[in-house]
Amino acid sequence: MPENAAPDSTATPPGSTPPGSTAAAATPPGTTPPVADRAGTAPAAHAPASPAAPLPGEISLYAAMLGDTGAPLGRLLEGMMTAQIVTVLARLAVADELSGGPLTAGELAARVDAAPDALARLLSAAAVYGLVRKDDAGRYTLAPAGDLLRTDAEGTARGVAIGFLGPPHWQSAGRLAELVRSPDPVNPARPGGIYEYYGQHPDEAAWFSRAMALVSGIMVDQLARTGFRPLASGRIVDVGGSQGTVLAYLLQALPSARGVLLDRAEALAGAPGYLARAGVGDRVELVAGDFLREVPPGGDLYVLSQILHNWDDERARMIVRNCHRASRPGGGLLVIDYVLPDGPEPSLAHLMDLIMMMALGGRERTRAEHEALLGPEGYELVRDTALAAVLPWRILEFQRV
Repeated sequence: MPENAAPDSTATPPGSTPPGSTAAAATPPGTTPPVADRAGTAPAAHAPASPAAPLPGEISLYAAMLGDTGAPLGRLLEGMMTAQIVTVLARLAVADELSGGPLTAGELAARVDAAPDALARLLSAAAVYGLVRKDDAGRYTLAPAGDLLRTDAEGTARGVAIGFLGPPHWQSAGRLAELVRSPDPVNPARPGGIYEYYGQHPDEAAWFSRAMALVSGIMVDQLARTGFRPLASGRIVDVGGSQGTVLAYLLQALPSARGVLLDRAEALAGAPGYLARAGVGDRVELVAGDFLREVPPGGDLYVLSQILHNWDDERARMIVRNCHRASRPGGGLLVIDYVLPDGPEPSLAHLMDLIMMMALGGRERTRAEHEALLGPEGYELVRDTALAAVLPWRILEFQRV
């Protein structure tokens, strides 16, 4: 968020009349002041412009409480509220409805099936954070930041707001203190865990897949920019690949290759349409299954894109072992994950590491930790490619030995 302080509510906006001054005093040189009518009120030369929406982060309740020194910390503390406001706006599709023009809270409530008073209060808070604007007639319009919550916006954030802040992730963040005190990691495969939740709530699983597709899209864009081609080819098995974003890129880059996409049935729901649009649908076999049990056999290259970081070392080894058992002799294993730096420098990978701990019991790893994890399972690192222009990804290519 921007570090600038909240605007001073007593300051006079440019072009306005300071308290206690007259209209004539505010008249620019060389112009004729408006003539007062019989009631003594001067007519406006033109309708006043709508106030500009504050930028997200400009106004903060907690920053105001903590003063200038504590303002940065205050903005961090306020993240709980801002995240929920954005998520609820996204879930209610408020931006979609406002894209057609201004609406009052009552009109909007009827369209999104919400309580008018509660929605009006939510929208007023959203205006504080620069997501919407409210005019003098009580009608709301989208501000630029809120426009990104439209379903059809380029680079839409709606899937991220819903998919990455859904009940399993939000509740896991609320247990962080408990997790830090406990020596036992979260087990996502446990009864009542995140995978069971998504199996029982396919709509939530679909939103999570949309959010992951956005992240995978960023990754694929970086792969394309670097012209990446894997060392191994032939039959490519994408393990836990959801709708097949990475697999589609690899098949486009390797016209003679064929693919197998393995994931849970609910995670594969969007795969046929996506792969067809990518022009590779006829070259991919979809397999619903559990990679902790087994993976499809006969692959020349197994892909684990943002998979190993979901799991603790024991289960990560189990996944790698399954790939090794199913692989053809000399086959490859391509691992794409956030990789922790070896030194003390801060990295976005440290934030993802905490998310993995909270939600899944997994972890990010250094390159050396990846080698130590995969080496005993029969894989040797043969190439390390940085893909860190946007996020701290690395492509680690291993060969079966």
